[in-house]
Amino acid sequence: MSSTDKQFGLEARFGRFVESLPNAEVIDRLELPSNPTRRRKADYLLGGRSVIVELKTLSDDVSHKVEAMADRHRERDDWPLFYGTADVSKVLAHLPDGEAIYGKLVNALGRSVEDAVRSAEEQITHTREVLGLPDAAGVLVILNQAVEILDPYVVGHRAAQLLRRPRTGNNASEKLNFVWLLFESHAMGKVAGIPAVPALLIRADGASRFPWFDAFHKDVVRRWAEWNGGIAFEGDAHDPSKIHFSPMRDVREPAPTRIPRHELWRRRYRANPYLRALSDEGVLARGADIVRRLMPHFIKGGPGYVPEAANPLMEEFTHFQEEASFRALDLRDMPMHGGT
Repeated sequence: MSSTDKQFGLEARFGRFVESLPNAEVIDRLELPSNPTRRRKADYLLGGRSVIVELKTLSDDVSHKVEAMADRHRERDDWPLFYGTADVSKVLAHLPDGEAIYGKLVNALGRSVEDAVRSAEEQITHTREVLGLPDAAGVLVILNQAVEILDPYVVGHRAAQLLRRPRTGNNASEKLNFVWLLFESHAMGKVAGIPAVPALLIRADGASRFPWFDAFHKDVVRRWAEWNGGIAFEGDAHDPSKIHFSPMRDVREPAPTRIPRHELWRRRYRANPYLRALSDEGVLARGADIVRRLMPHFIKGGPGYVPEAANPLMEEFTHFQEEASFRALDLRDMPMHGGT
């Protein structure tokens, strides 16, 4: 990729890349038959017109919807009490109606995904009809450059739901065959010092009609990685829920030369989450035991805050907080008698 290309945003950069592919055609530049209905068409033809591509970009930050949902429920008696931040799905897992609430939240967050899928279905169907390409694979590419709340799992989950939805007689548009998520808003850590950008392919029920498409897609992914000065690395996780997606800013942000002690303790635990093997009850019992051992350093008549004795306990408690936040445990469930 040239220094000029690096100045472009993801959408413009990806468009320039697609135009560079062998046998690529920009549909807006083609001479097409007259179109009295003026229905919209897709963006690109690839692979000698064997693939029709529609490009959509996520641009709306919908994090306020998560906050609004939390505000409606956080006064409930069964809303867990925890330190710091936690994954909303893990918080809701503690509620008897948490699964239903999470479903509504995913639908709300995925409204822009729904609009993208429905629009792409119509555009690709019309392009097939106008150009006489009934056997071309229909692909929606969803780009996300900066909307952190819409991570690949949330978007992919909603897109997969939409691909499987039953069709009614009122919809003449054909289903998409593939959805390709290309995100620079998130990364899966680093590979060889370079942020591992997710490029996830979602297959619809009719994808088996195109057995050649996987090889085609892998070649495009490889070319895209090289265009951006990186490498294509194929992971082995077939379930996106098992992949940890971090905001790109966290992956790219250089480590500070000096950090607060509590942040150092958090990083140590994240590098070695030794409490992960315990049950939820075991983690809460460990926290209660740490509190019991810490209390004398903070009560009248105790030894006071002696750093040599208290700091190791404070680090232990920070580790407990990290694990409790990871699981979104309700700290009100900590046993008051302590434990080991």
